[in-house]
Amino acid sequence: MKAWGRFWVRAVLCCGFGWASAAGAHDLKCEKRVNGEPIVVASTYPFLANYSFKVTNIHPTLPSILQTATDSILTGEGFTFTPAPPVSIPVGGSLTSFFPLSIDSFSDCKLLALLDGTDDLNIDNVFTATFDGGAAICTARVVCEQPPPPPGCTHATRTLGFYKTHIPALEQCLALGPIPLGAIGTITTLPSAEGIVWGDPAKYPDDTQRSQLDRLRFLLARQTLVATCNQRLFGATPTPPTLITDAVTALSGTDCTAISALIPQVDGFNNSCDAAAFPPGFEPGPATPQLAKSIAVDPTSPSGQACSP
Repeated sequence: MKAWGRFWVRAVLCCGFGWASAAGAHDLKCEKRVNGEPIVVASTYPFLANYSFKVTNIHPTLPSILQTATDSILTGEGFTFTPAPPVSIPVGGSLTSFFPLSIDSFSDCKLLALLDGTDDLNIDNVFTATFDGGAAICTARVVCEQPPPPPGCTHATRTLGFYKTHIPALEQCLALGPIPLGAIGTITTLPSAEGIVWGDPAKYPDDTQRSQLDRLRFLLARQTLVATCNQRLFGATPTPPTLITDAVTALSGTDCTAISALIPQVDGFNNSCDAAAFPPGFEPGPATPQLAKSIAVDPTSPSGQACSP
């Protein structure tokens, strides 16, 4: 058993997945569900995973204080436990927090599955509730299932999640030429391409906030990079055929309304044939999200511009 600071961790098994110890009475136990179940299958996308996190005081006579409540993957997606710890739970009492997660595509589902450290199609993110003297640990599972390609898909597309994890795919795309992204600049190197797909739309690398215009430009730029690669690598054609050109033109301007309108259109193209097979001869290479993120260098900087009236 591992030490947690100067205390011993006492882990509580729940939901069919987890770890348990032979320690004495526990102060807290946790229960995690997704869509009300310990295991669900995501087979159509977008898939809405409604997570619930219940922490119960099981001490026979005393209140227990929930010190921290974190999730190994969902914290990075914006999850925070409500009410915010530290918070006291009376004898026999419990607290339940909820978090909805929208999984836009099979590629995005696979990316989340890889982030738990196991190369499979199961999202097994761990919820940990700590208290004075130990921790309660529990998890719920989302199984990623690839849907059949929609009718009429003659050319594959892949989403942001695919290009974030497959370095060889980005390398093959860049080998076909620079990728223009309007005012964002022209992407010519792998670190810059990874920086676009892995960068934070809200903040620059130095943690300063992006302006509204720069944030919207970044959101459209990452989808436009993905769309460009889908067209180059797989021969996919968006509707309208000028969609990628229109996006690059919008990225050069300051019309935030036009930029906002194009973000879901380009994203929709990237999702349109996500389940279709790759063309013969294309090798995506292995999924290596940690390595891809480690080489990412966000090439953007403040534009000093604002949305036009």
